Amino acid sequence: MAHRLYVIPGSHPCAAVEAALRLKAIDYERVDLLPVLHAVHQRLVFGHRTVPGLRLEGGEKVQGSRAIVRRLERLAPAPALLPADPERRAVVERAEEWGDEVLQPLGRRVIWAALRRCPGALASYAQGARLPVPVRVAMLGAPLVTRAEVALNGADDPDVRADLKALPRHLDRIDGWIAQGVLAGLAPNAADLQIGAGVRLLTTVADLDPLVGGRPARELALRLFPDLAGHVPAGVLPSRWLRPD
Repeated sequence: MAHRLYVIPGSHPCAAVEAALRLKAIDYERVDLLPVLHAVHQRLVFGHRTVPGLRLEGGEKVQGSRAIVRRLERLAPAPALLPADPERRAVVERAEEWGDEVLQPLGRRVIWAALRRCPGALASYAQGARLPVPVRVAMLGAPLVTRAEVALNGADDPDVRADLKALPRHLDRIDGWIAQGVLAGLAPNAADLQIGAGVRLLTTVADLDPLVGGRPARELALRLFPDLAGHVPAGVLPSRWLRPD
């Protein structure tokens, strides 16, 4: 059995892990799961409902983007995604942790809030995926799926409005890391992948263009993840959410 990576189409932590596998030239089989229903599969196979999950050839199971990247570092040390120098590694790991614990859930909340208002856009995130049912069949449940994911991810309107208010500050932090050389170096590191994937997901929401456009963070995201599928058209999120106070 080949290495198997279990993902949801359009998931930014899944995209980060796929990028790590490609950089390390590790062969794997991608298994696409349906949103919401993925929780049952992942809990049965891995013990927790989240993606990504990696099942290695020998049967070992690893879940979560940061844990998977560290397992890949041992499986294929080159090219390294974590610096050898302890001080530099600590800085990269702190940025990666922030990308996982702050930016990643923010991205999930914003995307599901947008898709709840435009469930038809959900199909665009499945472009190129091999779902267990045809996309047109999966889309029959899109309104229910988006509402369920909003509930699962705590993407209620007040929370998403707070996320959007904080987004410029978060993007400033990322741009600062780029200026310092923590991100966007000569070769991608684990923080590049974690944060770049999160920013790239945000770029798929057209309403966020005024916030994300023209930033070094956006350039990094597009460079690392040029082919990430998905698009939510402009005019979906309430305009008052995007105005500064």
